[in-house]
Amino acid sequence: MTRTDPASPVPGDRVVVRFRKGAGAPGDWRRDPSATASDVTGVLVSAGDDIVVTRDGDEVTIPAALVLSVRTLSDRPLRNSDIRSLEIAAARGWPGTDFAVINGWCARAGGGFTRRANSATPVERGATLDATSVAALSEFFSAHDLATRCAVVERLIPSTHVDPDRFEIQAVAMARSTDALAASAMVDVAISPAPTPDWVRAYLDESGRSSTGDVATAVLTASVDGALAFFSVSDDQGLVAIGRGAVTSDEPFGGDAGSGRRWVGIACLWTAPRARGSGIGTRVVAEVLRWGRDQGADQAYLQVEADNVDAIRLYRRLGFTRHHTYGYVTLEPPSVP
Repeated sequence: MTRTDPASPVPGDRVVVRFRKGAGAPGDWRRDPSATASDVTGVLVSAGDDIVVTRDGDEVTIPAALVLSVRTLSDRPLRNSDIRSLEIAAARGWPGTDFAVINGWCARAGGGFTRRANSATPVERGATLDATSVAALSEFFSAHDLATRCAVVERLIPSTHVDPDRFEIQAVAMARSTDALAASAMVDVAISPAPTPDWVRAYLDESGRSSTGDVATAVLTASVDGALAFFSVSDDQGLVAIGRGAVTSDEPFGGDAGSGRRWVGIACLWTAPRARGSGIGTRVVAEVLRWGRDQGADQAYLQVEADNVDAIRLYRRLGFTRHHTYGYVTLEPPSVP
C-alpha cells in the first residue's frame, strides 16, 4: 500500500486517503473541476484491491490504482501536548536502570534489556535530531556500551529528520479511559509490588528476550516517582497469565509544567497457551485498569508493534484506540572533524 505514515493502517483506523481523480474515483467534496487529486477521511474498512472507508455512515470505495497515499490519523483529534503527556508518563514508567534528560530527550539505559529501556524518547518541546543532540545522546549511550537508538515520535519529531524506511521497528501507542472493563472470566488475580522469579521467567520466555533474571528484574521494577504492580493468575500447573501496571504522571523532567494527568501503563501481558480464549487475559487488563484508577490514573496506555495486527484488533475490542505512532532508529554519532 502506498503510504506516508510511519505505521501501516489496519481496519478500524481513522485514515486520510489521497487519490487521483478519474474513472471510479469518489466525488471531489470541494467540487473543484481544476483539481487533479482529492482525499477522503474516514475509518478504514479494508485495504485489498480497493481501499474502502466509512465516512458519515456511508462506505466509500477508492480504486487501488488511483490511491496516492494512505495516512493514519489518531482515532480522535490530539494536540502535540497530548502526545507528549503520554510519552513523559511512559518514560517515567519504563526508565531503564539509568536515565538522563539530554537536549529534550529522555535517554535510558537498562543493560540492553528491551528496546524501550535502552533508547531515547522526546519529552520536551524543541527536541530534535540535529547534530548537537545526536552527539550528546551518543555520548550517553556510548558510556553504557549501547547503540544510539531513538524513538521518533510522530509530530514531536519532524518527519523530515528521519526517513521512516530507516525505522527498525514501528509501534503504536493505544489509550483508553480507566473506566471499568467487563471481563467474563471469574478468576482471582494476584497483585504484588514486585515480580516473582516465575513471573520474570514467563515474561522472558514469551518475549523471546535473552537476559539474566537480575537485569530483567531491575528494568521491570524501575520507575520514576511512580507506583508499580505485578499481576498474575495461577492454576494447579503454574502461572496462567501475567501483566504489569505502572502509574506515573506527565510531570516533565524539567521545563514547562505538565497537565497533572496520571496514566497507567499496561505492559508484559501474557496468557499461557492452555488458557487463551478463556477471557483470563481480559480479566488481567481489567484488574490493571481498576488498580490504576485507584492510584489516581484516569487514562491507560499500552504500546504494541505496528505489524501485530491481531493484538491491535484485540486491544480495540477492549476499548483502546490509536493514540499516536513512533518508530525506532539507530543513529551513528556525528563524525568529528
